[in-house]
Amino acid sequence: MEGQAVKMKYYILKRILIIIPTFIGITCITYLMIRLAPGDYTSLRAGVEGELKAGSLSKEIFEQEKKLYGLDKPVIVGYAEWFYKTVKLDFGTSRKDGRKVISHIADALPITLALNILSIIIVYIISIPLGIYSSIKKDTVQDRIISLTLFLLYSLPSFWVALLLLKYLSGGDYLNLFPLGGLYSDWFEQLNLFQKAMDILWHLILPVVTLTYGGFAFLSRYTRATMLDVINQQYIITARAKGLSEQKVLFVHAFRNSLIPLLTLMATMLPGLLGGSVIVESIFSIPGMGMLAFESILSRDIPIIMAITSISAFLTLIGIFLADIMYAIADPRIRLEAKQ
Repeated sequence: MEGQAVKMKYYILKRILIIIPTFIGITCITYLMIRLAPGDYTSLRAGVEGELKAGSLSKEIFEQEKKLYGLDKPVIVGYAEWFYKTVKLDFGTSRKDGRKVISHIADALPITLALNILSIIIVYIISIPLGIYSSIKKDTVQDRIISLTLFLLYSLPSFWVALLLLKYLSGGDYLNLFPLGGLYSDWFEQLNLFQKAMDILWHLILPVVTLTYGGFAFLSRYTRATMLDVINQQYIITARAKGLSEQKVLFVHAFRNSLIPLLTLMATMLPGLLGGSVIVESIFSIPGMGMLAFESILSRDIPIIMAITSISAFLTLIGIFLADIMYAIADPRIRLEAKQ
């Protein structure tokens, strides 16, 4: 047991040492791309591109504004200063309204997290059992009906589904079961804590439905494919020959060994929790991270863009790191290979 613990610690340390230079490289490239892009924020704000127009902004004020945002320094020096502040979670101030970037993120992040976590939980709860069932009923009528239904759902554009839900379930000439958009009702402040929670959930139902229906087909077919690959292995045939129940063969032997591809897929979902969906958030008037990123790009609000990019990169690396750890737990052979 002690030897296994040492191998695990070595494996974790190796993965952590890979994260640090990778994160520095990603943020450095992103900063360089933004700084070297044609036209800077001060020029755009002054209403010029490349040169000052007479009377629009004096040269002194123009230079002061560039100094304020660190645009007067070499790119490498600017990146070093920005990275030092970022490590301390100081993302600067928004160039659009002067608010702290961290306050913008603090307002939008909980909304996006609630929306996406609910969606992912629902997708996994429905898709994995469907995938396992389809693998058991391979090429039967049930399998074909499930596949056809899920692929039809997958083919529907999210914006079209969102508009249909609003038209038929949110007022107009049809049902009026859900609000048209936003997160809160007009009487939200008059509600108690439980009623406030239910009011928010009521507003999130249609956005969550829009985010989840497309994921059913992909994840269920992915689960089906990995299960079929494992079921055909020799050790599964041996387990059945020993007289083990079909339930034990499927869920103890087959499903555990099909987890590694699913863990790989889960690693990509962590940054998606923060990124949000611009289309869904726009249609349902939800002020989440997707809308914040979109508006920041349009207004060239570089501090917010860099903050969102950096957090997304960090979450991607953490997702890969967690997936590696789960690999090692699910399959001890990975630890041995890392040690060798």
